[in-house]
Amino acid sequence: MHSEPSVEVKKTEKSGDKWRVVLELRIPGYGLLEILDELERRFRDYSFRADGRNITVEASFRILEPWEDEPAEDVAESMALELLSFITAGGTSG
Repeated sequence: MHSEPSVEVKKTEKSGDKWRVVLELRIPGYGLLEILDELERRFRDYSFRADGRNITVEASFRILEPWEDEPAEDVAESMALELLSFITAGGTSG
């Protein structure tokens, strides 16, 4: 069992001109519902769902500019790091 919060990229998939990313937050020892509320307030472009002791995060985005050559997987990893940083840096009160 994880003792520290962690985020895992579960899926990145392309549908038309959009990318869909699914992440899983594992947050042991914290009040899951309180964290869920804070995440929903802070990250309004993401969808959150409590799933047992974890939180599933879904987000969709487009890479609109032709010079944006960052792979979707790298964008997903950046999203995961941003969420983890928010949780571990005291963005939550848990």
